[in-house]
Amino acid sequence: MKTGLVLAICGLGCVAGLDTPSVLLKQAADSLLQAPFMQHLQQYDVNQGLSRIEIPSPEDLIIRRLQGELAKRVDDNWQSLNEPQRWAIMQTKDPAKQILKSFEKIKIKATDLEKEIDVEAMENVLNNLSLPTEDMVTWVRYWDDLRKKVGQIAQLYNYFRGYIEKPEAANENTLKDFATSVTQSSVQDRSLQNMLDMFHYTVCPTETPAKPLFPYLHSLTSKAGQHLCSMNQSPHQLVYNLYNIIALTEIKGYAMLQFSYMMLRIYEKGNFSVESDAAKEKFEQQATEKMNSIKLVLPTMSREFMRCDPQKHKQGETYLEITKLLQGYIENEVDMNDRMTCKSTCSAYTFAESKSCYKDLFCAKQPKCNGRIFDCQFFHADAWVCMAGDGDKRRYDWVEYEDGTLLGDKGTCVNKIKVDSWWRWIFWHCSYCLCKCDEVTEDSDRFWSLQPAQADTSTNKIVTGVRFVKRGKIVYPQIEQATAMPEGGIDETTRTWVEPQPIAYTDVRNLTKNTGSVFTMSYEQRAMDMDTLTAPEGHVLTGVKLRNIGGHLNLEIQVTPMEFTAGNVVSDRSTWIANDNTPATDKPRTLVPIIMPDVPTKFSGLNTVDTTTDQFIQFDASSAHKDVSQTTVPFIDAQPVAPQPATWLAGAGLYHKGRVGFGGFVGFKVSTYDFSRHLIPDSKERPVLRYEFVKAEDA
Repeated sequence: MKTGLVLAICGLGCVAGLDTPSVLLKQAADSLLQAPFMQHLQQYDVNQGLSRIEIPSPEDLIIRRLQGELAKRVDDNWQSLNEPQRWAIMQTKDPAKQILKSFEKIKIKATDLEKEIDVEAMENVLNNLSLPTEDMVTWVRYWDDLRKKVGQIAQLYNYFRGYIEKPEAANENTLKDFATSVTQSSVQDRSLQNMLDMFHYTVCPTETPAKPLFPYLHSLTSKAGQHLCSMNQSPHQLVYNLYNIIALTEIKGYAMLQFSYMMLRIYEKGNFSVESDAAKEKFEQQATEKMNSIKLVLPTMSREFMRCDPQKHKQGETYLEITKLLQGYIENEVDMNDRMTCKSTCSAYTFAESKSCYKDLFCAKQPKCNGRIFDCQFFHADAWVCMAGDGDKRRYDWVEYEDGTLLGDKGTCVNKIKVDSWWRWIFWHCSYCLCKCDEVTEDSDRFWSLQPAQADTSTNKIVTGVRFVKRGKIVYPQIEQATAMPEGGIDETTRTWVEPQPIAYTDVRNLTKNTGSVFTMSYEQRAMDMDTLTAPEGHVLTGVKLRNIGGHLNLEIQVTPMEFTAGNVVSDRSTWIANDNTPATDKPRTLVPIIMPDVPTKFSGLNTVDTTTDQFIQFDASSAHKDVSQTTVPFIDAQPVAPQPATWLAGAGLYHKGRVGFGGFVGFKVSTYDFSRHLIPDSKERPVLRYEFVKAEDA
């Protein structure tokens, strides 16, 4: 059967007299079936295939609900103070303690949100942004000023939180003094309303020269580019979390301000209804301006996260290697043809095999290439060859020709052999060539797992990180999984790396035959596609795997719909997506050449990303001049790609980073979830839209 997803959109307005759930559901079903494009839909079974993807609403995000809940709580408290009957009831108990108790839920949710964001980690990131010196000086000055304003409000909130947690310890004089100091400070800048105004103007200034916070951060992160990998999260995730802290600070300040007016009213220091209404209007206006400011930049902020170069490279921990895929191999042309002639040149041997060992010369002093020989080239007739001490990894350490040409880094040598070409019958020169040997041996690690790495969606787990690991001779993609929580949250205590299912084998020959589970690299099949794969809206990353498409290693990701507000994985609607483009398609992939590459770990600077989607790189031998073509490049970045703090992921990709003259690294990157689609302003006129995804089944 063929399975498809059909998208239907229906608007549900406010219909007088039709307010029961059954009527609304019937209206939705009628609208769905009357959609024009449904006429072309083949038969489907609704009971078998209905999956709902939530459309964003103003109440999706906890910060928006917290703002709304605070506004309702404040309104309700003022009604209790203003309506005689409710005020009489309040007076039977301690009115101030009842008002304090009403803010308990606000305090709890604010604390939970701060824990989820990990404020300390976010502050540390913003303290240490990797920026040019001039930008860093300006940013530090701006950030210090903003932190100071947040700190002033937080200091007052610590007192307020203490009163809520221990209301019995807050007597009349304490609350009266707090309310007076908050609203009627002798120093103008120390009044809470003034603090909130100054805080708002720092985030959203009205004067042109001043820098609005979120556009300013967007500008800085755009300049810093890929070097922001040190943030341990994507720029999108960072700015979204910062917005939550900004909005939460505003909520704390507004709650304290209204509480103070209520206390002054209760203790008969005045009416304060006018001041309360003015504060309410200002809070709503400033909160909306902040949300509009973040909404302008958040959709365009990069959601990609990848790892920076480690301070120190360590094989098996920060990087992995493909070994002896194509390796420099010195062979005389007389041994590369059946007739043992010397009538050609080295460059003519683009493909050959080792056929003999003429007179047990140099060929008898080194391990024979029992595979295929490619891309031979000639440097000079005679040379000194330094045989490698570690024969499991290299054949030669360096080669020095008599004309002074040096291949590799010359150093001390324990086993140095003289290698001389010779003339045959004056006319033919039997030359020693430097070629590439493609030989599947027990010390050649060239295998990639094609098995999927998937989160356990049945227990509401999703992918929170990815990396490459090597088990035996095989490179596997590995995932970190964790339990999804509402609104992009992750239960940090459940984060675990899932060990890949091992592929059993007895020897390398056995591995090469397992084409269903293993991709074996060779001269013809050594390409890896560079792509960034992004999930559709409302979906998260739940799996990754590699596949063989046209001899290229190609990434696929599994994506699964999420119920945003509940944090539930719709596990029966997972699907795999990939980029099927090849060098032969209408939109062909292009090769990114790795020019004259040296061993990647010899580079001491910062590697830069040099690939984009629809490109590919080829694994190859290192430069003959720099390394005698002894090392397979690029290396594989093995660092965990898992944002901190954890968040929902909405994509993954492969990329190459390096510098000209070095082999570089290939590695994973991830895309964090797009929260900007849930930043929706309240609007009573806005229709409630509903997306229905219907699974169509062909008979």
